[in-house]
Amino acid sequence: MSKLEIPEPNLDHLEFYLENNISPVRQNISDLGKHLERRSSLYQQLGLPSMTFQGKNILEVGPGSGHNSLYVASCKPSSYDLLEPNIRGQADIKELYSTTNDSITKPNLISKKLEDYYPNKEYDIVICECWLGVSNHEREMMKKLGSFLKKGGILITTIGSPLGGLPNAIRRVLGWALLQDSKDVEKNTEILKNAYTSHLDTIKDMSRLYEDWVQDVLINPAFFLLHPSPGMFIEDIGEKFDIYKTYPKFTNEWRFYKSLYGDQKQLNQKFLESYYENVHNFFDYLIVLPKQKKDINIQLEKQSLSLIRSISEKENKDDLIINNSLKNDIERIFLILININPLWKDPLNEVLNLINQSKIDVSDIQALKLFDKIFGRELIYATAIKK
Repeated sequence: MSKLEIPEPNLDHLEFYLENNISPVRQNISDLGKHLERRSSLYQQLGLPSMTFQGKNILEVGPGSGHNSLYVASCKPSSYDLLEPNIRGQADIKELYSTTNDSITKPNLISKKLEDYYPNKEYDIVICECWLGVSNHEREMMKKLGSFLKKGGILITTIGSPLGGLPNAIRRVLGWALLQDSKDVEKNTEILKNAYTSHLDTIKDMSRLYEDWVQDVLINPAFFLLHPSPGMFIEDIGEKFDIYKTYPKFTNEWRFYKSLYGDQKQLNQKFLESYYENVHNFFDYLIVLPKQKKDINIQLEKQSLSLIRSISEKENKDDLIINNSLKNDIERIFLILININPLWKDPLNEVLNLINQSKIDVSDIQALKLFDKIFGRELIYATAIKK
């Protein structure tokens, strides 16, 4: 799966943001202590306590409105560069840090695209969260990120399972019937927010603003670029990096540590083996199932990419009709999922019944009382150490 599986969207993330003057990645930080504790917990799960960042030279690419950067800034790095090309995001970052106290490291905001950035120093830590996808160009940009690091430096980024993106790809399809007469992003945001608020309400501790989630997940054409799969990530950077930690965690290591040297080390290979045994666990964040054979999950990943590709192709053509071919594709992968976990039968049948209706409206989506709770594990936060 090294080749690009998803057609290029009509607009990439940045183009979509700039065209609509948005930065739909904001977080609710009304309780700043809770927000910082969440970020601290994430980094601790990645093996990075606060002292990891203290006194270090750090680059973050695509920080959006800057809310998540507050934690790293609070750890008092020696320098903290934020590379953000979105004008709206830049304004949000400036406003955010204008109200912070002097006890944190004030970042240096660089208004450039990653493609145009050539630093005159190497960094200890490079962060790029929820930005780069699976296009050939963006995979090259992941390699470029790695070139910014010192030997022994840490890359913190997000990768993902295509299966994790499938529940929200289905939500996009269900939303097509609501938007066929409108290209107005603000109007579409309100319609889809109304339709899916009951779904988002099922996610305990969600901190992202609902309207931002709608714009970035259900309207943004670049949604279909997903995140690079673990296989793509290892293929692109694996010769120069060792996987360190991921969250969620799905890798167990029982080998004698004294055997972890030379050709026997194989950290990246062990990581991929564990991932392929757990692909099915990325479909529904509320469920953890036993590991299963890699061959089944590799096929499941291919089927997920195939379905997402079909949906993306229809959107690129502005063909927002759930035709029989697409229905058959959805039903085919649903049957695989139900065979893996029979408990998914009723919620997935809810979707099949809905797409077979002659018309779908907002109330139909609101009425989904089983599928409404199914959200994939879309992100794998990953750290890798430069050899």
